[in-house]
Amino acid sequence: MRTVLTRTSTAVLAIAACGALLSACGGDDSDSAAPSPSAGAVDQAVDNAKAGTFVASFRGAFPKLAEGKDDSAVAAIFTDTCADITAGKSEDDIVASTEQRASGASHEQAQAVYQTVKMLCSA
Repeated sequence: MRTVLTRTSTAVLAIAACGALLSACGGDDSDSAAPSPSAGAVDQAVDNAKAGTFVASFRGAFPKLAEGKDDSAVAAIFTDTCADITAGKSEDDIVASTEQRASGASHEQAQAVYQTVKMLCSA
């Protein structure tokens, strides 16, 4: 159990650092001649980076849960959980859904996933 908590704590800290880096990449005030990408393209790139960060962290923290899942299936855990958070669903409902999305996650693991996704969604 201690190993799971250590891995979970490490994953949450790693994701927090990555989230902080992503949010710091907001923009550049220089007068560059290069055209600016559209806001939608930037948002999509940030969302993809967040999902990629989540996938790598999830695989590191929960190797048994990630077993047999491709990257898109793990990313779907992130996007679906983020959508629930954005929709204002209760934490208890989201954690229960995450237990199912992560195929056999314990309540503690689902809680850690929820906290991680919540942090990345708000970054």
